[in-house]
Amino acid sequence: MGNTSTCYRCLKERSKADFIQRVDDRHYGMCRHCLSEILTLRASGKRRLPHTDTHRICYLCRRVLAASEFTRRSNGTYFSACKECNRHVFAQRRRARLLQAEGEYTLREWLDLLAQHPHCPGCRRLWADIPLSKGRKTAVTVDHIIPVSKGGRNSIENLQPLCFSCNSRKSNKITDQAGKDGPDR
Repeated sequence: MGNTSTCYRCLKERSKADFIQRVDDRHYGMCRHCLSEILTLRASGKRRLPHTDTHRICYLCRRVLAASEFTRRSNGTYFSACKECNRHVFAQRRRARLLQAEGEYTLREWLDLLAQHPHCPGCRRLWADIPLSKGRKTAVTVDHIIPVSKGGRNSIENLQPLCFSCNSRKSNKITDQAGKDGPDR
């Protein structure tokens, strides 16, 4: 491995000495500078968001939502981001980071893209007409046109909304913008 690494928070390439070494001789993914900045903010008593018993504010999208829209931990506290931000932002970022894919997108960008598609680009059914399978709250799924597993970026330009069945059928094939299977490269 090289003598440098990229901090996942500031995205700057730094020497290994700028990262804390773990017990297993690997290094953490966040540099000392970013970690120090976070700990300083915590120590200075940053302002907490004004939550109530029934409603909370997502620290990422800043929407006021019902407490049920946040994942509750086993100790009774809630995650800071709403379930939607967790699904669209953090889960996709983590998956892309694990696959070493570049790019990211915001929830606002995704909602703007979704607003451009009143129906599934694959099967052309209206979102409201698609029956939900057990356990799903929406028929819409995030699809990477060029799959991340095949070198695609995790950016809004490489995304399209597809219904669950079209996305499952597509699997990790490369498609054109309309959701139709393209040549598998």
